[in-house]
Amino acid sequence: MNGKIRLFDGSGPEPLVKARMLLEERGSALPEAAVRALAREVIGRLDRIKPHAVKIDAAPSTAQVADLCEALLSSDNDAGHRLVMAARADGMPIETLHLGYIAEAARMLGTRWENDEASTSQVIIGAGRIYGILRTLRDLFVSVRLQRPDRYRACFASTPGEIHTLGITMAADHLRRKGWQIDMKAGLTQDALVQAISNDDYPVIGLSASTPMMIFPLVRLIVALRVTNPAAWIMVGGQIVKEEPHIQSLVDADGVVLDIQSAEAQMEEHMAGAPGQQLEHQG
Repeated sequence: MNGKIRLFDGSGPEPLVKARMLLEERGSALPEAAVRALAREVIGRLDRIKPHAVKIDAAPSTAQVADLCEALLSSDNDAGHRLVMAARADGMPIETLHLGYIAEAARMLGTRWENDEASTSQVIIGAGRIYGILRTLRDLFVSVRLQRPDRYRACFASTPGEIHTLGITMAADHLRRKGWQIDMKAGLTQDALVQAISNDDYPVIGLSASTPMMIFPLVRLIVALRVTNPAAWIMVGGQIVKEEPHIQSLVDADGVVLDIQSAEAQMEEHMAGAPGQQLEHQG
């Protein structure tokens, strides 16, 4: 490989590609090791979350999982997505779909990688397709989760390696005064932060970063969180929003905020339009 690798393939979001293009415009290329790290975020996170999952009923067969794994490695960008949606249409519960079907296919993909039965480039494409599938399923995850009365909860966190935390701390304090339940995470490593956030089912996750140097750590973090917390609405704030006008698409964020007021407004707007809130209003 030449060090310039495509991770997110097909019709899904491709934040790594956009971030890489931005870096190349500045005279640098995203190394192969960085792309592998993102592929491992997808494969590895799915592998880790299953032991903590609730009991899965009517788990798919090994043959079904193998078919999905093959589809993820095939030349057809949409083959994996079609299989997942067909399983859902046949009545597979969303939790089983996530943790018993997609996660098992990711685990099988990782095993093939370790056994040299699939090349790094194949696994990178497969991981990107898994990420895209999870993104398209988010509305399903949200509709299942937002039946809880304490939906106005969020986790605010600084991106690993970020030293500027005053702004996100002030935003958390402001929103607590407005009735939001805000958990604050700062100074944690990538693994520790993802684990801490994945232990709870936050409807909203707010991430802070300061400079363009934080683009890759932010992309890596969001990729991991899309896997472990697929229903979450993720927003990005901090000085990086002012310095990089395209930061939302670069890192695959759902929203970007320039100040505390815009954070509050976007969070309230998101929750007002969330499926669980709509169902409650209809009832």
